[in-house]
Amino acid sequence: MLRDQNDMKRVTMSHINAYLDGALDEQERRDFEAAVETDAEAKALLALHRQHVQELHRLYDPVLEEPVPSRMLEILRAKKSHN
Repeated sequence: MLRDQNDMKRVTMSHINAYLDGALDEQERRDFEAAVETDAEAKALLALHRQHVQELHRLYDPVLEEPVPSRMLEILRAKKSHN
């Protein structure tokens, strides 16, 4: 976390994104969670972005379960056989 002139931890969008992506190590995660607990604005922003991430997963995760179109597979196979 960054520190402001009062030596208080500030939460940035980079921190929020890293937290939601699971990219923080254990200590960073604990520091982030402690900082969010003392910052109502950061806590609200985290909740909002968590909802956005959940909504994006709800909308787009089903696409990951769709089979690859056969025409696309044919193109890829043809390209691979020419290399």
